[in-house]
Amino acid sequence: MRRQQGNWVEAETLFRHATAANSQSVDACENLANLLRDETRWPEAVTQYEKCRELAPRNFNIATDLAAAYQKDGDYSKSLSIVKTIPPINRPLRLLPVIAADYVALKDSQNTDTAIADVLRHAASDPELVPALANSFFDRGMTKDAADLLEIARPHQKITPSFLSATARAQAAAGKSQEARQSIDQAIRLDPKSQDTLAVAASLAILWSQWDKALEFLDAALAAGPPRTDLLQSVVFAELRKNDLQAAHAVAQRWYTLRPQETASALAFAVVLVEGNHWGEAKPLLEKVLSQSPHDKGAQLAMGVVQYNAGDLAAAKKYLTAAIGGPDDGNAHYFLGLVAKQQGDDSEAIAEMEHSVAVQPRNPRAFGQLGQLYLQKNDLPKARAALEKAIQQAPDEPQNHYELARVYNKLDLKSESEEQLKLYQKLRPQRPQSPPGESVPQQP
Repeated sequence: MRRQQGNWVEAETLFRHATAANSQSVDACENLANLLRDETRWPEAVTQYEKCRELAPRNFNIATDLAAAYQKDGDYSKSLSIVKTIPPINRPLRLLPVIAADYVALKDSQNTDTAIADVLRHAASDPELVPALANSFFDRGMTKDAADLLEIARPHQKITPSFLSATARAQAAAGKSQEARQSIDQAIRLDPKSQDTLAVAASLAILWSQWDKALEFLDAALAAGPPRTDLLQSVVFAELRKNDLQAAHAVAQRWYTLRPQETASALAFAVVLVEGNHWGEAKPLLEKVLSQSPHDKGAQLAMGVVQYNAGDLAAAKKYLTAAIGGPDDGNAHYFLGLVAKQQGDDSEAIAEMEHSVAVQPRNPRAFGQLGQLYLQKNDLPKARAALEKAIQQAPDEPQNHYELARVYNKLDLKSESEEQLKLYQKLRPQRPQSPPGESVPQQP
């Protein structure tokens, strides 16, 4: 990875050797499961804890860890079923947020209220319970519920780094950036080596597009603990957004080499390959991911991009449509717009590009395409507005200057057209061939 965190890779190798040498060893089995848990490799952790539970069906600690792993892996029914096998007297407090999160996910409102009350009732004795539940709410997009929970608990429990980190997430979600910075800074001062706190600091820096700062926090987090999957994903994402494709490729490739069976590592490597226009190399990785996780929105989006660039517009549209509702809807709509444009449906292309900029206002590619589409329909005011936004966000993209020069020329704004044409020629000396029926704006 970016740094060698302790000897995690070596430890995994030793634990796997130990379980292979003695398949009946509960300790060896649990050590491997705990390592997978600590690295947030949830599908693998679930499988390993299941093996441990078969070896020790009355071990309530293993059952607790399995229930938590099921919940993190998104199987709330199985999580709750494991919880119910543990007698109430033997349930540790750390299981309370798991139970509450399961009931929330399963929309069991009656039991949800009771479970959340249990978490709040024990918050004074275990101050990690409320932050754990709040983070589960955040993961489900329930930011207001998380904020309300933290506000209720604040007067009744110790304010820990994890509580401050969760508070920072709530404040950032509410648009209170300054308060969020103060909360996360205080959390780091209390525990500068907390991997969880550093991970939240990195996520906030990413939210605020502070890529260098995010990578600093991610390096510190990876140095402070195990090479967690979520942290490695964030490193790849931050390097891509920083436009350092070489660094993103190095991280993703090493991650995938070390964990070739992990869906997240395969997806991250595939996304980097897609960003680098290596469609042929990305496709088998994405096929592998989708065979294991057919509804993964990120993989569907990436496969849609691959199919678009391979010229299979029907397959591209299928995957891109399936990707809608994921974390990157702006790009899904953008590529659906490109598909529609290739199919000659300019009205549909415009609708998709408008969706793209609505959900992702900082998307210069979509604004550029939207401007070109409006120009084709001779809707000059809309073409002008879209292209000006594209240039404002990406001033070094030559084609947008060229298209805006055409718009200004049609609007009889000769000096503005000349200025845009000069910028275009400066950024890309070779002018493209004029589309049929259109003349390139000329300098006077």
